[in-house]
Amino acid sequence: MNTCRLLKLAVLSLSALLPVLWVAPAMAGPEAELLARYPAKSIVSVKQADTALDEVKPMREQIERLYLDEQAACYERFLVSSCLAEARDKRRKSMQAVRRIEVEAKAFLRKDKADERDRAVAERQAKAADGSRTIPISGTARDGGDGTDGANPAEGKPGTP
Repeated sequence: MNTCRLLKLAVLSLSALLPVLWVAPAMAGPEAELLARYPAKSIVSVKQADTALDEVKPMREQIERLYLDEQAACYERFLVSSCLAEARDKRRKSMQAVRRIEVEAKAFLRKDKADERDRAVAERQAKAADGSRTIPISGTARDGGDGTDGANPAEGKPGTP
């Protein structure tokens, strides 16, 4: 009778272990390929940053779909709450990895845009320092007008013929 009990215990533990072993290769998650393509501090061009951002959105959607599938599968198991907690933890880790890539790409684009503005300001200041004509920032002087919008200044004034 004792061996029967041990056999049942072995079967139960094996049946509990099989889903874990079956899911283990998928633990790397769909983001593994994206992480391999964009390791930390690897985004060094605008094109690469744009491509990374384009790849992040479908990856987020895929992670969400996998989470919903895992969540649905959890409701068929006996230990629902622990299964749901594992699914949430897996989703959080996947999203965190994808978020790192997204943050790095957006930071690179912000830095590039700021550098571009700095170059434009430096160029404008260099032209102003050369003594050439000043570069107006706004207003009718920038547009080349005299401020009258093309109307005859004498027209429409009281007391003028």
